[in-house]
Amino acid sequence: EYLNAIGEELLANYIMRISKPEPLQEAIHIKLLRLFKLFLYVGGMPEVVQDYISNRNIETVRSIQHDILEAYKRDFSKYTERNQAIRISELWNSIPGQLARENKKFKYGEVRKGGRSSMFEQTIEWLRKAGLVNIVYNVSTPKIPVTAYADYSKFKVYLHDVGLLAAELNITSDLIITPGKIFNEFNGAFIENFIAQELTSLGYNQLFYWTSKSDAEVDFILESESNIFPVEVKSGMNRNLKSLRSYSDKYNPVKIFRLSPRNLIQSDDFINIPLYAVILLKKFI
Repeated sequence: EYLNAIGEELLANYIMRISKPEPLQEAIHIKLLRLFKLFLYVGGMPEVVQDYISNRNIETVRSIQHDILEAYKRDFSKYTERNQAIRISELWNSIPGQLARENKKFKYGEVRKGGRSSMFEQTIEWLRKAGLVNIVYNVSTPKIPVTAYADYSKFKVYLHDVGLLAAELNITSDLIITPGKIFNEFNGAFIENFIAQELTSLGYNQLFYWTSKSDAEVDFILESESNIFPVEVKSGMNRNLKSLRSYSDKYNPVKIFRLSPRNLIQSDDFINIPLYAVILLKKFI
């Protein structure tokens, strides 16, 4: 949708026509990565995208994003009673900082000192139903149905739009130009946030991540018919597959996936999909 909106219909069609996990032409891959970096800054809010199309000015983009965020905060008090509005604002304001941590697992104590689940459970559910956040729950035993084995007390919370996350974190526009820098900022929070919103748009209504008893963690696990597929998200060019292989050794999935800035490629059961082509994930599953 974004590529079509900014006049890159040929590139959008190119991605949609891909049927095999084979490398894209390098020049096309590089161009798509450049456009993807811009998307991480602009995001997908219609008003923001329309302004960028009309003016090609990323400074006004940021101004509109801040206006949207302020409108959200005003709406918190408009649609809820006062105490709940305060909790919603506190929780909302804590999300960017929680994502900036190495361990992105949501902690109530970072919303408010002494914060507990009983205090904020309804708050998170309000934000989820409002479509403002995507929640990814923990699973340590990936069996079908995944929902039956999830630990709903452990989760991560992502904003519904990566551009608004960039605005909340005051990410400057120079990161778009600097090679690779935006991919590595804030422990990959941008990239995981982007993947969560993309998976939601692809119809995965509930999202899950896997952790082992040791240090292994896979960012997303996706259930499809009678199979479960691990999906690792890499913000940089690191080839490390330690967590994916740990998962694979335990559960022998049919395929394992990595989403990264690298080109499209398959090697045996492993498929790397470029970050800008997340839509191919459902096709290759």
